[in-house]
Amino acid sequence: MSTAIPPTYPDPEYEDAHQATYERKPRYPINPVLPPGVREADFDEAIQEFIVAVGQDAVFVKEALSDYIDPYDVHEHEEAKRKVPSAAVCPQSTEQLKEVLKVANKYAIPLWTFSRGKNLGYGGPAPRVNGSVALDLHRMNKIIEVSDDLHYAVVEPGVTFIDLYNHCVENKKKVWPSTASLGWGSVMGNTLDRGMGFGAHFAHHQHIAGLEVMLADGDIVRTGQFGISNSPSAFISKYSFGPSVEGLFLQSNIGVVTKLSIWLQPQPESYMSCSFSMPDFDDLEVMVDIFGEMRRNNTINSLLWITSLVETLCLFGRRSDYWKGEGPIPDWRLKELQTETGHGWWYARWGLYGPKRIVEAQFEEIKAVLAEKAPTGTITGTLYHDPNGVVAANIPIEHGAMFVGFPSLWSLPLINWAIPHDKPTPSKPAHGDYAPIIPSKGKHLLDWMRSSKPICEAQGVDLMADFFMMERHVVLMNMFTWDQTEEGEKARMEKLYYGLYELAKERGYGMYRAHVNHMDLIADLNDFNDHAYNRFVEKIKDAVDPNGILAPGKQGVWPNRFRHLREKQTLE
Repeated sequence: MSTAIPPTYPDPEYEDAHQATYERKPRYPINPVLPPGVREADFDEAIQEFIVAVGQDAVFVKEALSDYIDPYDVHEHEEAKRKVPSAAVCPQSTEQLKEVLKVANKYAIPLWTFSRGKNLGYGGPAPRVNGSVALDLHRMNKIIEVSDDLHYAVVEPGVTFIDLYNHCVENKKKVWPSTASLGWGSVMGNTLDRGMGFGAHFAHHQHIAGLEVMLADGDIVRTGQFGISNSPSAFISKYSFGPSVEGLFLQSNIGVVTKLSIWLQPQPESYMSCSFSMPDFDDLEVMVDIFGEMRRNNTINSLLWITSLVETLCLFGRRSDYWKGEGPIPDWRLKELQTETGHGWWYARWGLYGPKRIVEAQFEEIKAVLAEKAPTGTITGTLYHDPNGVVAANIPIEHGAMFVGFPSLWSLPLINWAIPHDKPTPSKPAHGDYAPIIPSKGKHLLDWMRSSKPICEAQGVDLMADFFMMERHVVLMNMFTWDQTEEGEKARMEKLYYGLYELAKERGYGMYRAHVNHMDLIADLNDFNDHAYNRFVEKIKDAVDPNGILAPGKQGVWPNRFRHLREKQTLE
């Protein structure tokens, strides 16, 4: 077993960013912890069997676990609350994975499964149950297929967005993969957690057509047409004969997904970078209603992303660049900054893709609608055209980037927002967010912003909000950043989270994702018929994972042997 961590990314930029995020010498040492209910002698034997299964250099313990904790943990200084693993195991193949599961079942050791551990703001790779063994799948990183005639990819868990993009470019594939805001994440991990990108296929989980899944006992299942040997329809149809089970493996602890197919966007002959901004806070209502209608009637058939003024500013600097006083930027100063920077209070971005005449007609229709219904706004559109297909890398960053599937680490610096440039002592930026699912109606969004703004400001946080517009709902992100070296800020961020939770609960809004510290809290919102949904899923969990080894507690789904760990969480 190893106490030294090998590089995670071959690209030096990505590896440097990874190591800066996961400090190799954490401020608070990672003290050894055993899996719950497992004796130390049995754990030691299990470690040796894990080594036999995956190799000496793919099992990590002690100080090598710095890559397997939450890098933004608000409880890192509280040993009783901190989420830490007992070890980490990194299989490289399905054969090795099967052996790992066999060992875990033998010793009743819970595993916490992830692909790249980059679900930052939600716990990263940290386990829900203290002492779980981190099951790190990043070494299973094969791109099995990319089809540029039927436009799909088939990948293993460790394939990142930058890996898939580079593969398509190097092999001259006529496709644009959708990318998340940071290219270092796993395509599979993001998709299974219902993550989003920025192009025409931005809602990643809605573009799955076929999974391969290993169950807790090592049995392998394929879903949909992928379950038919040599089927030419394996990755192009969502139809199943009988019940469709793919959804059981989204945000799930029922199996380990080992292969995932995802549809890709055909490389378009024309792409238009579009934006629209409005000057006043209350303009959000009309803006959401207009764009919501255009999403539903298919005038805009790709992602529409709307950011607040502060989130726009944070891409260009830190709070101290705009405001020298204490606390969040006051409203009067925000109005001044609009004049100084030319930014509106709300800023929408989207892309149009396809044949040139269609793209131009779409834009003319959008302009006409906005001119009539939102005349105080400002719209822009920049067209890129190539009859042989637009090359994503040739589009300037300000007009392309993630909207054309070009991965990067562009948004990583925004977490520095709250840290002054002249801070006299070393700092460690961190971030989190609260992400409710809200109807795509202007009055609902404006009400949320009006109500969440004072909750944020009470804890010293600016309203740093953005949201992704679907046809009928939005996924909203109330982001908050802080200095992790300041102990008081951790407590404020916890209070902020609970404040936003109470606001969402009052309005009946569920959550897009949950931090590992709050999974039971968010799962408890599914309260119909005495939490019938949770009871149903746990029946399935107990049937297919009787020893409860796969990610117990994930999304509030607990196997029978660990149900005593379910929490009724309240703000202390």
